[in-house]
Amino acid sequence: MTDIIEFLKQFEWIIAFVIAWITILLTIRHFKTSKTISYIERLNTPEMAKFRADIDELLNSDLSDSEKNKIIENDKALFFKIKILINIFTEIGISYKSRIIRRQLTREIFYPMIPNYWDKFSFYILKQKNKGIAIGYYFEYITDEIKRIEGKNKKRIRKRYPYLFEKKEEN
Repeated sequence: MTDIIEFLKQFEWIIAFVIAWITILLTIRHFKTSKTISYIERLNTPEMAKFRADIDELLNSDLSDSEKNKIIENDKALFFKIKILINIFTEIGISYKSRIIRRQLTREIFYPMIPNYWDKFSFYILKQKNKGIAIGYYFEYITDEIKRIEGKNKKRIRKRYPYLFEKKEEN
């Protein structure tokens, strides 16, 4: 037994280094997980749920894109809500690209929410870009990254969200 202890003492600095390295990696993973989860928590606060409901009412309406743009331009409260939501998706995109958040977890948590909002907001973002306003780059980036899982994990996605594919197949 003492021979084993003496043998291990020769490598104590290596063992200490490995333990420290594992601790650092686990701490980073914990931070990234917490940061990723914080975005979904922000989107699910009562205030943001109300914002999203107000925005969804407009986005899901039968109005034309130009009519929706006019409403947004004239309704400052709705404009403010849309800016906040787009900014949150932009923050997620920046954090994702910078690897501040867990990438796979982000793609799984925000599928299909972010791609759906990107599709619904495209008329608005395009109009803003045509005005020379820088908007949507990181929102589009995170949308593209999230959509990648459709191809890679089609079977799991179909199992988790069968209603999404039923709608696509009907069209």
